[in-house]
Amino acid sequence: MPVNPTTTGDTFDEHLIGPFAVVPKTDCPHLAAHTYTLPQSAHRVHGRQPACTDCGETQENWACLEENCKHIGCSRYQQKHMLAHHQSTGHNICLSLTDLSFYCYACESYIDSPKLTQVNQQLIASQQQ
Repeated sequence: MPVNPTTTGDTFDEHLIGPFAVVPKTDCPHLAAHTYTLPQSAHRVHGRQPACTDCGETQENWACLEENCKHIGCSRYQQKHMLAHHQSTGHNICLSLTDLSFYCYACESYIDSPKLTQVNQQLIASQQQ
């Protein structure tokens, strides 16, 4: 394989763009067998992210995607309330309300899976309203 000049010494990966690319994990074992849906608590209010359940922060928030959980928590770059939610409940899968990426705390990785397709469709629909 040719060497990618943006990642000195690494082998070429067509999915990487530059040295800081994040490649989501596609085989997360922590995705449960249920269908994931966008919680009502994750919908934007007047064009803004919903506030963190714990501190009221309205930037860089995450929505817990555990079935029947409505928790919104701020990022590890704010007050770390989504991380604390994961640590106290064991809820692993969450959605960034900033960049719409999915993350698994147990894998410590961004994830991509067909199990999350319905959430993506709901996000698209909610942005068109």
